[in-house]
Amino acid sequence: MFVNKFAILVILVKFSESQFYFGTTPSPSYNPYQYTAYNPYTTYNPYNQYPYNNQYNPYYNYSFPSGIVTGSQCICVTSGSCNRANGSFFVTTDGSGLIDIRLLNSGGYYSSSSTSVYTTPASTGITLSVSSQSSCQSGLDLCCVSSSYTCGVRFPPVVGAATTVTGQAPYGSFPWFALILQQSTSTYVASGVLIDQRHVLTVAHKISTYASTPYSLKVRLGEWTIGGSKPINFMEFNVIRAFTHYAFNPNSLVNSMAILRVSPDVPLGLTPTIATACLSTTLIRSARCWVAGYGQGAFGSTSTQSILQQVEVPLVDQTTCQNQLRTTRLGTGFILDPTSFLCAGGISGRDACTGDGGSGLMCHNNGQWYVVGLVAWGIGCGAQSIPGVYMNVTNYISWIQSTTVQA
Repeated sequence: MFVNKFAILVILVKFSESQFYFGTTPSPSYNPYQYTAYNPYTTYNPYNQYPYNNQYNPYYNYSFPSGIVTGSQCICVTSGSCNRANGSFFVTTDGSGLIDIRLLNSGGYYSSSSTSVYTTPASTGITLSVSSQSSCQSGLDLCCVSSSYTCGVRFPPVVGAATTVTGQAPYGSFPWFALILQQSTSTYVASGVLIDQRHVLTVAHKISTYASTPYSLKVRLGEWTIGGSKPINFMEFNVIRAFTHYAFNPNSLVNSMAILRVSPDVPLGLTPTIATACLSTTLIRSARCWVAGYGQGAFGSTSTQSILQQVEVPLVDQTTCQNQLRTTRLGTGFILDPTSFLCAGGISGRDACTGDGGSGLMCHNNGQWYVVGLVAWGIGCGAQSIPGVYMNVTNYISWIQSTTVQA
């Protein structure tokens, strides 16, 4: 992966089990979780319903990161990132106006000539209210969440997260990113996208061999650095069913769509590092689309990345993509399946790569992030005028909806 850099430090506060609660902000020295009676996980914890041991249970001995204003439902954020809109306050969830965008290509750094500013609308955003700043350090605003969970929304960055370098995704910036691993060895199998509390969307060519033994897989959410420390621990979930598209062609990768069902349900709103991506019935022609993964840093490299990487890629129309792919070894007779595939990239040094299969192509629209594609295949990685090819998620919405409701 080749990509860009931005880092924002912000102070995170307590998130409750499925929604945000209100109340006064007690002294930071007061921790209600030291008392069993105050622990919401005692009754909420879905793992209490299953015979998993304490080592499996991600809530066991869970400790909140430093910087939390305990007992509140408010977040200390960088001044200016809790914005007023339509009479309410909103967290700038994509860093608009706060980050320096620099895209890395083989010629060095490229600074975008213009930056679109996205304002989270009242109908879809995480509504906030600004309270007393007495609990926040100087230069920070206290924002309090007052609405229910919404898909495709990034939370403010977590305090204490490491500063990223060029190409690395800031901690928590892709909360829907899923690692699909072998259950027994934690060996990497594929990437995917969390689309609801029970389902992860991925590509069939990466998990089809596990269709009859889904229990040999697990899904890890909230990961960022493989084997390294992080402010908030990741969570793992068992895979109990694997669905592959009935018309999947393993040779051409046409219809390479798959869904994994996990158990127990993923708790949403509990942590800023786990959230769902939105789905759309129409292709979002966003000016800002991103893909993240742990794949090889350059084509031909044998090593994967230990920290989640990100790259911004433009969408490429079908005709242009097909013509550009015909200049490769695919030849002039190649036909790009218009139902299965869409294209993005084609700019030197900005592409997904080997090992990223199943990662989501995420596009930003009206304050939310939508999964419009899944990394499928390409000719090399990051070559000029050779786009990457993605599964066209929009064309499979009906299949996704019918599959996720199956018993």
